[in-house]
Amino acid sequence: MAGKSDGKDQMRLRAFIVLGLLALFVIPCCVAMYMTMQVDGPTWRSLSQKIKNDSVVVPQVRGSIYASGGQLLASSIPVYVLYMDFKAAPLKRDTFLAKVDSLSNVLSEFNKDRTPAEYKKYLMEGFKKGSKYYKICRRELSYVEMKQVKQFPLFNKVKCYIFEERVKRIRPYGDMASRTVGGLYAVDKGGSSGIEMYCDSLLKGRPGLAKTVKLAGAWRNISELDAENGSDIVLTIDANIQDIVDTDLRNRLAMSEAEHGCAAVMEVATGEIKAISNLTRTASGDYTEQVNYLVAGQGKALDPGSTFKIASAVVALEAGVVDTSTIIDTGNGAWNFYGQTMHDSHPNGKISFNRAIQQSSNIAMAKVIDGAYSKKPEAFIDALYDLGLVMPVGLEVPGVKASEIKHPILDKNDKTKPWHKTSLPWIAHGYETKVYPIQTLTFYNALANGGDMVRPHLLKEIRRNGEVVKSFGTEVLKSNICSKGTIDKVRQMMIDVVEYGTATAAKSKFFKIAGKTGTANQTYHTSKINSRQQLTFCGFFPADKPKYSIIVVAWYPHKGAMGAGSLSGATFRDIAEHIYAQSPSMHVAPAMEKTDASLFDPVTKDGGRRELEHLMDELKINYRKSDDKGMWIRTHVDEKGIHETVEGDYARDRVPNVIGMGLKDALFLLENRGLKVVVEGAGAVVKQSLDHGRFISDDVKEIHLVLR
Repeated sequence: MAGKSDGKDQMRLRAFIVLGLLALFVIPCCVAMYMTMQVDGPTWRSLSQKIKNDSVVVPQVRGSIYASGGQLLASSIPVYVLYMDFKAAPLKRDTFLAKVDSLSNVLSEFNKDRTPAEYKKYLMEGFKKGSKYYKICRRELSYVEMKQVKQFPLFNKVKCYIFEERVKRIRPYGDMASRTVGGLYAVDKGGSSGIEMYCDSLLKGRPGLAKTVKLAGAWRNISELDAENGSDIVLTIDANIQDIVDTDLRNRLAMSEAEHGCAAVMEVATGEIKAISNLTRTASGDYTEQVNYLVAGQGKALDPGSTFKIASAVVALEAGVVDTSTIIDTGNGAWNFYGQTMHDSHPNGKISFNRAIQQSSNIAMAKVIDGAYSKKPEAFIDALYDLGLVMPVGLEVPGVKASEIKHPILDKNDKTKPWHKTSLPWIAHGYETKVYPIQTLTFYNALANGGDMVRPHLLKEIRRNGEVVKSFGTEVLKSNICSKGTIDKVRQMMIDVVEYGTATAAKSKFFKIAGKTGTANQTYHTSKINSRQQLTFCGFFPADKPKYSIIVVAWYPHKGAMGAGSLSGATFRDIAEHIYAQSPSMHVAPAMEKTDASLFDPVTKDGGRRELEHLMDELKINYRKSDDKGMWIRTHVDEKGIHETVEGDYARDRVPNVIGMGLKDALFLLENRGLKVVVEGAGAVVKQSLDHGRFISDDVKEIHLVLR
């Protein structure tokens, strides 16, 4: 027992020793913490505030957004807010009073928002208050205007002004694809819609940090963390095609006084979206981009109407329940399905399935599908799912949702999607379904693409400092959605719709178009025609060798042509013919295709050497580089291919030669020399208003560029 007692005593002793040592360590730490927080706290807090005040955030530059051809769709430029510092040490009362009249006159002429007398009164009030940040100009100034202000009376003698630099987002091409490009809450707060929002994490970059220190009698910012500018985004949008779509859609909507509409062009083989236009009619009768109807409909997916009949036809033909020559009795234009009467736009009697598609017979399509699938409707819906009609397309803009086709078994317990006896015949011709225009376009594009459904996409490249860091290629969502035989039959029926059916207004004399009309009433269990209609035409061209698929949707026209063919179909034709007219490669004679390849070397724009040489290397194009040194080059094409000549570095005080350059390089050279650039057109610079080599002086403020 004594042994056990001695062991416990030893353990207690060791525990007391450990606790004592801990106390010796902890007590001084607690004392030090108390002294730091309570006794020396004010001193440390003051020093912390000083360090904080001595540090400034260095703003980053938000990345730019480009069209596929290099046209600048959105970019950030510096702007300046002018303040007057009445506390500036060099500013004396006598000096201010002597110059206030002349300064007021110049500011009045410069801003045109106050009279000279009003400006003098305003300046005198600021002087009496002794304000340090007294705002002089209500508007933001450009770099050129900022340099000009520094030469104003008083300012050219006394540095009593302060320029606060801000960043402004500009769109050199105005509203071109504005809803697709998107908007910003503020440059420093991120995107609010479109690509600006979807790619915000790439575009915004990261701010830097600098410490303000006094060196040689002046306060200077010393970088502690470099700002990281945002990446540039290159879209698949083709500026020329976008301009065509905007113009043609706007014209047709205005003629019919439609409330809103959308149109999109998709490259068949790649899925690249070449143009998107979304127009809303304003109270004044003009059209502006406000809602992305292509992906959002009217805030919800609507019944697509008869464009959906092509999907039903694919299912029926693939299953062998009908053929193009099958005769269907449609009666006198009205047919009863389970107590509900379905109507055609006009009586068709007994017609072939091919003719039923041409005339867009609701009854014929409903009878075919109901006759084959009424006992097992889920088989028809499953077949529609297999076509990829409810597959998310993943277009790179916010708010894209998957389409919905209710299922008699999978949605059995969903009270928002009740299944009725009438559901099958009405789904067959495009009702009781929720399909967005982008999904319809993707499906039709698969038919044009031989059965391969490719993902529609807007992103082409991500670039940093001119270098491509990521490219986006073609992604196949679903291969072989149906057999080649079915595709051939459906494509011929779609050609016949344009040649002989409801879409003759879409017929072109230059090439064949394949497509289908769709007129969807909001109240579809009636034969009454009303103005609350969604009018759609979707198809592709040239029909024999499809290059582009297009969808045009117009909502609620109020005058003129009310049908889908005469409004949306005619718009499709306008767009297709204008694209065809500006695309020589689409109508080059076959004999020319094997001509000497050197004749078809790409036409390149002059400009930055590093980017152009990198592009030629990546594309493996026969390109001869120069041994001369220099940042800027011009390119020439002869029988041996493309070769470069070095332009040499441009003098900072002279107007550079930007003829032949793209807008990006031209803006870089001209704005860095303090010139305000006014742009007209798209493409490469063909004319500049100031002769190259001219000295840049105070009277040279603006240069006009013409692009073609």
